[in-house]
Amino acid sequence: MIFYFTATGNSQYAAERIAAATGDRLVSIGAALRSGDFAYDVSGEGRIGFVVPTFAWTLPGAVARFIDRLDLTGCSRQYVFGVFTCGASSGHESAALNTLLGAKGIRFEGSFDLVMPDNFIVWSVVPPPARLEAILDAADRRLEAITDSIRRGEPGTVGAGVPESLFMPMEEVSSSKRTGKLHVDDGCTACGLCREICPMGCIHGDDAGRPLWEGACTVCLACLHRCPARAIQFGRETQNKGRYVNPRVKLQPALP
Repeated sequence: MIFYFTATGNSQYAAERIAAATGDRLVSIGAALRSGDFAYDVSGEGRIGFVVPTFAWTLPGAVARFIDRLDLTGCSRQYVFGVFTCGASSGHESAALNTLLGAKGIRFEGSFDLVMPDNFIVWSVVPPPARLEAILDAADRRLEAITDSIRRGEPGTVGAGVPESLFMPMEEVSSSKRTGKLHVDDGCTACGLCREICPMGCIHGDDAGRPLWEGACTVCLACLHRCPARAIQFGRETQNKGRYVNPRVKLQPALP
């Protein structure tokens, strides 16, 4: 069984490629958070994987919340691995995942870094098309090697010690109190996609159907990147910047 968390498709793409080669079942962490489904029977599984992005060199807050609530039945001697999609390096994410799984009595065999296009455009910009294709091609080659290692049950990297940050903290956002930087500009068409895809369910609509953010936000920026009108901004940092969605995967239109 492979649990994956995705905002713009990088980790979903990797998880689907691995599952196609291993025959493992896929579970969307974002959908599970929305539906409250945290109990899984893994007694018949040979592997348990976590394919997730790197947020500030550690785990996304949403993934940490999911693991904290995760209830696995029949978890004993499975090969447990992580694959971290990242812009350059996963930092201490392996140590963080090892710590969280260890607290639940789950032995972690290690992780593998998979460099893919960096989509946190608050700090970066989307590369030009030719560079994007080169990064994705290199990721495909690396993913083949990672998949071979997973199929053979080879150990990956296990970070030493307990990192200072086990996950990137959630942000408590409130449009009514103007806390948090996510907002919508005049280009919004009130299509509702952002509300449907938010893994934390923290986007609501105003009287005109335009998004308002209220609650715990994991700052995955799925709403920003996938807005068809490019009307969602993060402060001033994302204005006039490109958006990114992995072109090699078909993202689900909505979460439960």
